[in-house]
Amino acid sequence: MKKTYLMLALAAGLLASCDMDKEPYNALPDTEGISTPTDFANARVGLYSGLRSSIEGNFYNAPEIQCDGFDAVTGFSNSLGDMYRYTFTSSTGYFETVYANYQAIMSRANYILDGWKKFVPKSTYTADNLATVKTAVGDAYYTRAYSIFMLAEYFCADYEPETADAANSGVSYRLDYAPSSNASTYPARATMKETMKQVSDDLDSAAVYITTQGEASYGYYTQDAITALRARMALYTHDYDKAAQYATQLINSGRYTLAEDADELEDLWHNDGGNETILQLAVPTKDELPAQTGIRYQPYSDGAVPDYVPTQTLMDLYSDNDIRKSVFFNQNTITTNTGATATVYCFNKYADHGALYNKLQGYEYARFAVEPKVFTISEMYLIAAEAYAQAGDLTNGAKYLNELKGKRIEGYTETAFPSQNALMNEVKNEREREMVGQGSRLFDLKRWHEGIKRGTPQDRSICLLPGATTTDFTLPANANKMTWPIPKHETDVNKKIVQNPGY
Repeated sequence: MKKTYLMLALAAGLLASCDMDKEPYNALPDTEGISTPTDFANARVGLYSGLRSSIEGNFYNAPEIQCDGFDAVTGFSNSLGDMYRYTFTSSTGYFETVYANYQAIMSRANYILDGWKKFVPKSTYTADNLATVKTAVGDAYYTRAYSIFMLAEYFCADYEPETADAANSGVSYRLDYAPSSNASTYPARATMKETMKQVSDDLDSAAVYITTQGEASYGYYTQDAITALRARMALYTHDYDKAAQYATQLINSGRYTLAEDADELEDLWHNDGGNETILQLAVPTKDELPAQTGIRYQPYSDGAVPDYVPTQTLMDLYSDNDIRKSVFFNQNTITTNTGATATVYCFNKYADHGALYNKLQGYEYARFAVEPKVFTISEMYLIAAEAYAQAGDLTNGAKYLNELKGKRIEGYTETAFPSQNALMNEVKNEREREMVGQGSRLFDLKRWHEGIKRGTPQDRSICLLPGATTTDFTLPANANKMTWPIPKHETDVNKKIVQNPGY
């Protein structure tokens, strides 16, 4: 029996492509529901496990490798090779995984919200019992908002206010838990305007039930996490006044502070410490490990080669007194299977033996993994700088850009920018420096209406088949492949889904 991901994919840990004919192994039976505080608490756990499985790993690496900052190395594993060479199609597994996971998390959220509509408090329930239920409800609204937003970033063209009402420009989603094998009940794609309104409405609802203000490295949704997602969404929808308002609200709160030096920045990324993260999902056990994001960028063993290395163009963005250069990158001597040898910088934000590896006593699959950092205060500085720059406020745009650069670059002298273009160009450079490897590069290029032009290699001799489809690849900003396709499995089952152009 054919069942669409949208309706039945409750198994949010689907990190490999699954058979459309099979109900996920831990999907909830249609006849069961939740009715007690314990039920709600248990269901809430599934929201976070689902989100952990949908951040980092190929959720970051696939759009990153698709862009301009990395080159494939001769002898690589061919992981993400179709993204790098742009041979991907609507049947490519990465798209199925991302789409299925976020739809699955939404199903989990809808399951909780369906239970909330039917919930009848008993006289024996304590205030803590009722608080447990409401916490799950708030988290469900937030999870659904985040999932819808991420689906829009991956699978929709850039938001433009002038075209936001266009039919089928947004995401297909349900607001109820109603598994069905009847394809006629599956929803079509909403407009982008409707999609973003739903995200906003869900965040409004989440804010009613989520009462914790927030603190650095907090592992659960908070009011500050709501504000952070509002800031990201406002920038995405070109609402620059709101983007600046939300971002500066978090900056000015004083609850999150930028690292003061290289040691503190390394503590943030390699030890899951520091005071920069607004939402950092805890990983208490082996069963809750996120994917090994850094595995594609470092030699896995002696004599091995990394799959991808940074371009020289990317490395040239970092001066020697930029503390990110020593934290985000390390040098390795690589010898390929053709005999070519070069000493190059490798990407090391997700270090081999980080805090999770040590906490889990050397567990192999904790290598190259960190606790998922969903929102950081550095992103809020970047959002504020870009929002003010786009609004033409050069003074405030430069203020927040300079404040971030002042913490990242030793001996930095504040810079005044003579024009909006000059400020925006440096905002773009700084965003690439800061957010490298966090999966946002494709979204940024789409938002800026820029195409892809791979940078100059560090050493061409170690690169995979240098040429027009690899090291020298270019793609115009209006190319169809700047937007991911809706997975073929989904369009096969749900005939209401309109595929993105070019697929």
